[in-house]
Parts: sequence; C-alpha cells; structure tokens
Amino acid sequence: MAEASRPTVAVIIPAYNAVATLPGCLDAINAMSWKADELILFSDGSTDETDDMARAAGARVIRNDGKPKGPGHGRNEAAKAATSDLLLFVDADVVISPTALEQLVADMQANGAKAAFGSYDDAPWSQRVTSLYANLRHHFVHQQGKREAKTFWSGLGLIDRKVFLDAGGFDVEMFKHPSIEDIELGARVVAAGHRIRLVPEALCKHWKDWSLWRVWHTDVVRRALPWSRLIVDGKTGEADLNISHVERFKSLLALLIVAGLFGIGLAALVVPALVQPVAIACALLALLYMWLNRAFFGFLARRLGFFRSLGAMAMHFCYHIYAPLTYVWVVVQTRLGLRRPG
Repeated sequence: MAEASRPTVAVIIPAYNAVATLPGCLDAINAMSWKADELILFSDGSTDETDDMARAAGARVIRNDGKPKGPGHGRNEAAKAATSDLLLFVDADVVISPTALEQLVADMQANGAKAAFGSYDDAPWSQRVTSLYANLRHHFVHQQGKREAKTFWSGLGLIDRKVFLDAGGFDVEMFKHPSIEDIELGARVVAAGHRIRLVPEALCKHWKDWSLWRVWHTDVVRRALPWSRLIVDGKTGEADLNISHVERFKSLLALLIVAGLFGIGLAALVVPALVQPVAIACALLALLYMWLNRAFFGFLARRLGFFRSLGAMAMHFCYHIYAPLTYVWVVVQTRLGLRRPG
C-alpha cells in the first residue's frame, strides 16, 4: 500500500480486569505487520494489573474509576480521545493476526467503505465443547456471510473515526451491558449511506471460555432479545448474517420437530394409530433440518470429531428453538402494549 494513501489508525481496547487475556492481545497488536499510530486502552473500573500491563505495552490508558459502564462506553470515550483517521476496535480477549489490520484497510479503500470487520479463526483457545460451538458458529457465519455487510462487529472492527463520531458512537443508553451495540451501530451507519465490509480473511483468535449457561444467557438475553426488539421496531436493514430467511426456516423446522415429538407422546395416549404417521413426519422434518445445516454440521464434524460435534449440533438445534421463541415473545409484548418501541 502506498505510503501517501496510508491512513492513521488508533487501536482501541475496552477492558475490565483483563489480566488473564490482555498480554496475548497486546503482544499481537504490537506484532502487527502494520503498526498502529495510537494504542488506547479504556480501563473500565479495573482493580487488577490491567492498567500497568497496558502501559508497559505502550498503550495510553484512560480510566473510569467508578463502577464499570460497559465496553460501548469505553470505546466511545477512547474514540473521542483518539486523533487518527481510523479506529480499530479489538476486544481484550482477542488475539489479532499479524496482517488483519492491513486486510481490513485494503478492503475498505478498494471498495469505498467506511467500516470493515473480520472474523474469529477456527481454532479458539478453549477446547470445551460449549466454547468450541460458540466460537465456531461465529467463525462459520462470518466466513459464509456477504462481504457487503449491513451490520458491524466490534470484536475486530475498523471504522472511520469521523463517521463513528457523526453517528454518535455506540448507543450506551439502549445497551447498558455488552450486547449487540455494534450491530445497532452498523445499521445506523448503513442507513446514513455508508458501506460496511465483511473481510473474512482478517482473522483473530478468541480466548473466552464459554460455559453452557453463558452461551445460552448471551444468546437469549444479550443477543436474541435486543435483536428481536430492533427488528420489531424496524431499526435493522435487510436480512444479514444469521437472521437470513434460510435461518428463519431452519428455526421453523426445529420448532415443528419439537412439536412433532410432543405430538407423538400425545398420540400414544389419545389416538395410538397416529403415532406412526406423526413419527414419520417428524423424522422427515429432522432429515430436512439436517440437510439444510449440512455445511455447518460437516464443518463441526471435521473440526471436533464425531462425538464432540454431536454435542455442538444439539446446541445448534437448541439455538434454533430459543431464538425464534424470543422473537415471538417480543412481538407479543409489543402487540399487547407491554413494551414501548425503542
């Protein structure tokens, strides 16, 4: 890339008591083939050695000495303090690949975009099945997604600083906790007439260890619930990533399979003659569900082996059940006047 066309970049890391993962994050940033012009860490009420680690790595530390206000607030404050042309948001539990920044900038410049984001790699740090599923699902979705994106991702996301500030940054009133504030920001950036690019070759490794409860809580409370509210309130653009029409049909199939299993039990008690046809219908639905998910399930099998992939597939089936039920719950709440559109 010609030196004259090279924009300046500020790397921004929101962190709270991040000593377990921050060294790897900082080392990777300092090892990038394209060095950042600024490195800013927002310490969100940290009480451990997070600040000292960041300073030792050459970062400028901005502190919130009170109760944590969330990564959205931290990114906003760091963006205001930055002076570079572009802002690269990196989570404190992410290890960026050496060429990711170059790839993001090159794609943005080649396509006249104002933002770009990358993807987790397919080798997460934690080998717990729940962690593997959560991270590999994210990787697969981003690897298969359209390059012309309608959303944004702040785990490894690059954005024009002026566009970010003009948009008002992350909405910390709507999202007081880590959630889909990046997705909502992306929708506003696109609505303002700017392009966002998904750059799947710009990779990073995730160091987060996911328990089953954390996966389900994050999926429902931090993602499906607020995302459903945005959809119902008409604040998202066209279908993108894992809210596509195909994904919705998979969810419908999963719900019909569950309904069919209940139907088999009910038929056995009331009309035994219906057990066989209901079971056949349920089996056909299951085969169709497996077929539509064959690419992802095959990917899981190759990465995890047969037995561990079965657990991950079961988690994905559950995902296709609780995600649409959350959406239905939001629709019902809205129609009954139990919530006000945001």
